[in-house]
Amino acid sequence: MKEFLFSPVLGWVWLILLAAVIAAGTVATFFYGLRSKWRIAVLWTFRVLALALFVLVLAMPQQRREEITVLRPQLAVLVDTSESMTDPVDDTQPVRAEQVKKWLASPAFTNQFADFDVRVFTFDQGVNEIGRDFSKLKFAGDRSNLLGALRQVQERFRGQPLAAICLLSDGLETVSPVKPENVSAPTTVPVFTFELEKPFKPKPKPKEVGILNVDYPGRVVAGWDVEIKVSVRAASMAGQTVLVELWKDDRKQQETTVAFGEEEQTREATFLISPDRVGTAQYEVRLADPAAKKDSGRAAFVIDVIEPGNRVLYIQNTLSFDFKFLRRAIEGNRNLQLAAYVRWKDGKLVSLTSGGRVAEGTSLDFSANSLARYSVVMIGNLPADSLTADDYRGIRDFVDKGGGLVLLGGSSSLLTSAINATPLRELLPVTFGAGAEYREGSFPVAITDTGLHHPVFGPLFAKVHEFPPLMTLNLADGTSPLAEVLVRANCMGRQVPLVTAMKFGKGRVLTVATDTIYVWRLAQKGWTGQMSPYDTFWAQLMDWLIPKEQEKGGGEKLELFTDRSNYLLGERPEVRAIVTLPGAGQGPSQLPLRVMTPDEKTFEYVMQAAMLQTAGGRQVPGYRVAIEPHVAGVYVAETTASIGGTNVTAQARFVVSKPPTELTGQPINRELLQRLAETSKGQYCPLGEWDQWRKALHVEEQHFSRVQLLDLWNHPLLLGLLLAVLAVEWIARKLWSLP
Repeated sequence: MKEFLFSPVLGWVWLILLAAVIAAGTVATFFYGLRSKWRIAVLWTFRVLALALFVLVLAMPQQRREEITVLRPQLAVLVDTSESMTDPVDDTQPVRAEQVKKWLASPAFTNQFADFDVRVFTFDQGVNEIGRDFSKLKFAGDRSNLLGALRQVQERFRGQPLAAICLLSDGLETVSPVKPENVSAPTTVPVFTFELEKPFKPKPKPKEVGILNVDYPGRVVAGWDVEIKVSVRAASMAGQTVLVELWKDDRKQQETTVAFGEEEQTREATFLISPDRVGTAQYEVRLADPAAKKDSGRAAFVIDVIEPGNRVLYIQNTLSFDFKFLRRAIEGNRNLQLAAYVRWKDGKLVSLTSGGRVAEGTSLDFSANSLARYSVVMIGNLPADSLTADDYRGIRDFVDKGGGLVLLGGSSSLLTSAINATPLRELLPVTFGAGAEYREGSFPVAITDTGLHHPVFGPLFAKVHEFPPLMTLNLADGTSPLAEVLVRANCMGRQVPLVTAMKFGKGRVLTVATDTIYVWRLAQKGWTGQMSPYDTFWAQLMDWLIPKEQEKGGGEKLELFTDRSNYLLGERPEVRAIVTLPGAGQGPSQLPLRVMTPDEKTFEYVMQAAMLQTAGGRQVPGYRVAIEPHVAGVYVAETTASIGGTNVTAQARFVVSKPPTELTGQPINRELLQRLAETSKGQYCPLGEWDQWRKALHVEEQHFSRVQLLDLWNHPLLLGLLLAVLAVEWIARKLWSLP
């Protein structure tokens, strides 16, 4: 649709009046300067035409045009490239990968380019977009993250006209296996799934049992109980029992059994161990059953057993969901042990195991001998009447003799006026009057200049400009004269202390007036540390509360380690070393490294000097080299350095495993594919009916209109015509010898 608009330089009245004046003047010149009528007519015609064009330019005409754009809907094709797509489950049918290629060459797909903007993706563990060259498709992925891939594709098309997703997969989800009846398609558009093989009678499966996974801690404290959980998967073993053994250094330590009641089932076996020797402990789980294959019937792993370090006592009324983050932050960065106690039904404090279970028959007392086992006492959301005056007195004396104390906020915490009735009032860095209260809301926080120069925060926090607002706050009335306010919170325009520190006797005290500091787990703008601000805060706080432990180890030391204890074949583990010298001694320029493989071969490497980054973001000098394992099993790395005239040797062990195979002989998960299509309002298309999906998809074209205004007053043709008329009129006057 087209229409013309005018935006005159002057109002229409003034513009017409100006044109009339010019026209009158032009007419007058004809009567007083010319006698020939035909010459008057010629000049009058050109001048009136020029005047009309001039007025048209001053009227500034524009042409309004509405353009209609048809936007083609988008179609996503998601191809499963995991290894299970090549599994020859039935000799009478092509493998699924061949069926996929056949679908991509069929009219069910090729005819869609005219109606859709087609984009093709492949997935195994991750999702990748490919072009239209399908000849290079490789089906070799070791995992199949089907549901995750659907979510990622949906997210990629956020805000775009995605019409549907065509899913070419066998439905064998291995990253997050779920029962089909519990699945709902994680998309807002229809998902069309396609049958890649006809139902068939599976081949009789031989009896087979194997270790699916071993769940174990990478580092434990000597003398502490830890659990080893083994997932055992069996096929054609219904009604049978399998013996599971735990070995250490080629000696059997424990054994247990798992029973199977279904043809295909996964069961779990649990071992409780308590390593007593510091160092690297090599374990192996073995299945003592003829149906266990060599590769899947054994699983080796390595645990780093460390010396008992400083212990942290944590007391709270009931453990909140964020306790797991607190435990991880305290134990993850140092040789620290966290002992947690909560109030039980009878009001007594009972111990929790590392797995979160109540240890029956345990109790806690606050005598000097009992507290002497700890370096730090942390009191969380615990009502004041939970402990006796003698208990509080014992904690006060513990701090006075050099211990550390952390008081956390909460709706029932000690950070209220109730603490004034306990002996802890003497060491409190903040004061609470009768009007002190616990509030909920949104409270912005800011680190003070004192906090930026304090060991609890320091340089890592200097570049952080904003922290997430806290959701709770215990309002303090003031601070002790000896206290240092490290962080303040804004409560309705009032700056109140949030994190406050103070020394008391030989010990140190710190209060955190909130129970929502866990929001600091989110990385902040300007943060450069490897750990989150939350984890870094707790790690540096423990360093400040236990300074003597930090100052230990000023002698000579050689450490050899890897960033983790388990790798897969194809990965390149990096072996690292740190040499600690007394004073400012200079370490060697490089270190030799010997690596013993599981097949009893030895390889020599050279570790080059490099800067290594600690978990807290600090750079330390060290050595590193990447190795290339070629067989599965336990690798032993060893290095020797001459330090102070003495040869010091360090050793590290790590496990290399084969990637899990997807060639399981299972048929396609037809139920899952049908469920995805049903819950997304798509369609499951059997073999031979692949083209039916397009008939079931009804998509309307999206039309977008755009209005354009085209300026005509400065169009070259209009301006050219005006100049041409004036030029002809001027030439005529010159030919007739007129002025």
